[in-house]
Amino acid sequence: MSRVAERHDTSPQVAEGTVGAGRFGLRTALGLVALVIGAVPFLLLLLLVQEEWSPLASLDGDVAAGLNEAVSGTPWLVSTLQVVTDLGGNAAVILIFTLATVFLLIRGQRRLAGFVVATGIGMAILVPLTKALIGRARPVVATPVSELPSNASFPSGHATLSLVTFAMLAMLALPAVRRRTRPWVIAATVLITLAVGFTRLALGVHFVTDVLAGYALGAGLLAVTTAAFRGWQHDHAHRPDEPLDPLEVEPHAGPHLAPSARPALPDGRRTVLQLLVAATALAAALIALGLLVTAVLGDSWLGRFDRQVAQAVIDLRTPALTDIATTVEKLSGTPAVIAVPLALATVALAITGSRRPVVFVLFTVLGELGIYFVVSRTVDRARPSVADLTSGLPTAASWPSGHVAAAVALYGALAALVITMSRSRWRWAVLAVPVLVAPAVALARIYTAAHYPTDVLAGLVLGTVWVLVCARCLLPGVAGEVRYPRGRVERRAGAGPR
Repeated sequence: MSRVAERHDTSPQVAEGTVGAGRFGLRTALGLVALVIGAVPFLLLLLLVQEEWSPLASLDGDVAAGLNEAVSGTPWLVSTLQVVTDLGGNAAVILIFTLATVFLLIRGQRRLAGFVVATGIGMAILVPLTKALIGRARPVVATPVSELPSNASFPSGHATLSLVTFAMLAMLALPAVRRRTRPWVIAATVLITLAVGFTRLALGVHFVTDVLAGYALGAGLLAVTTAAFRGWQHDHAHRPDEPLDPLEVEPHAGPHLAPSARPALPDGRRTVLQLLVAATALAAALIALGLLVTAVLGDSWLGRFDRQVAQAVIDLRTPALTDIATTVEKLSGTPAVIAVPLALATVALAITGSRRPVVFVLFTVLGELGIYFVVSRTVDRARPSVADLTSGLPTAASWPSGHVAAAVALYGALAALVITMSRSRWRWAVLAVPVLVAPAVALARIYTAAHYPTDVLAGLVLGTVWVLVCARCLLPGVAGEVRYPRGRVERRAGAGPR
């Protein structure tokens, strides 16, 4: 009897010791894998570059010269490369990491948010430090198509940032999507990462070895943070058996991009048809009004008023006012048109767990851009014939003001979402944002001589009407969407017990 009791007393300790040893061995193996994946290839490339190994040096020079010759004579190709390369730039990466962190915190996924923050901080420290220590000069090409950055060339920061950023997004998304979709997520991640690396070569700002070293550095950093997170998961007894899930996140503990069962469109195809009819009618009305103002009333009091205001603002210009106007214009410039909708869609998705607010934001922003493009190209109104403070604008796209329409669409969508989703009696105060921003942008566009007064009025009409149409068609029912308390995960849509 005593032997049996002794066996029962010691077996848990033996099992616990075995599990502890297994965890230590697993973490050690993961750490070694991380070292091999990133550090060894990076150090090998660094050694070969510093020793100026001739085959590698010839490859670097030939690729830099050949790609520069191929793209330098094609402006549209250079512009496309610059757009793609921005996916690995600091602005895009900071935005993605910030939105991912906010999304996870709202959804109560603090461990995943910690993984994102730790990865971002590590990347922010590692890349500039490595560049400063190595200090390799940038390529010198015959016909530069891009301004050379002031920092060192080795390793490519864009390559490192793109690999870490989009691989991080993929790892967060993998447990939240269907299994058959996961290979496509991985393929898209690889494609974007390789595309950003190629643009750095084609623009003549990096050598091949810079890009390869950037990939190696990023892979090593991501492998280390992933291994650390997996160990953290094991400490909390998370041991899922899911394919293509490097973080080992249990299905019910993942981000759950849209667990709500409500459809993205309230009435399906009927909603899309309603929006198309409304967009067509709005575009037709603005085209008719624009042709009336430009072709019929051009010599009337209205046309004279437009020209007099455009001329009068020249006398009001001061350096201080010019700085203010150019700053205000950025509230609805291209970066804002990208960043604000992404932020709105991310936060709304995290709060409601529904795709419907995301669809609302996309239809509002993309619809406004589409209507503006059709109307401006049809009316084809010339911009004010005075000294302007802008550059790179289409010369005959003054009606309506795209910046003003975008300001109303962006911040009107913000107001519509807050009013719809919030239960606070103060929620209507958010209307102050579009009410203040849109007129400010309108005045700035007149001040810089980018538009006539009637152009900005047309922009106000375009943005206001379109936001109201999208809100009426797409937001019904959003207020009743399930809200998930912070720190908890809703047990629906296939979610099991914790």
